[in-house]
Amino acid sequence: MTQNRDAWMLKQVLDQPEVYDAILVAADGLVMAFSPGLGRDEADRIAAALSGVQATSSATAMFCRAPADSWRQSLVEFDGGFVITIHAGDSTYLSVATSGAADVGQVAYRMHEVVDQLGREMGSSPRQDVGSPT
Repeated sequence: MTQNRDAWMLKQVLDQPEVYDAILVAADGLVMAFSPGLGRDEADRIAAALSGVQATSSATAMFCRAPADSWRQSLVEFDGGFVITIHAGDSTYLSVATSGAADVGQVAYRMHEVVDQLGREMGSSPRQDVGSPT
């Protein structure tokens, strides 16, 4: 059985027109929640890829003369749609996939509203290595 107990957090984003799927990811690539349209294995693969996109975005902050930790949002456009990723709390981000007909401004606005509503609920702490000696 797939555990996805926090998927309820994504419902308000998924209700937006032309939004396909949503995923909540920790900065280290750990899936925190994913929409019902995704399976767990697919969510894990997408989370790993999104973690790389976010890291690349942060690393290129200097290109616009900004500090590396100033990343807030990324938009990747494809022939058939968009992937919008926003900062969603400490070490956490929210991504959605949309069709090409989506109003990306409205979708991103709603994503930010959801993050604001959920506040600290969406944040995550860095994982601890349980097996390491102290």
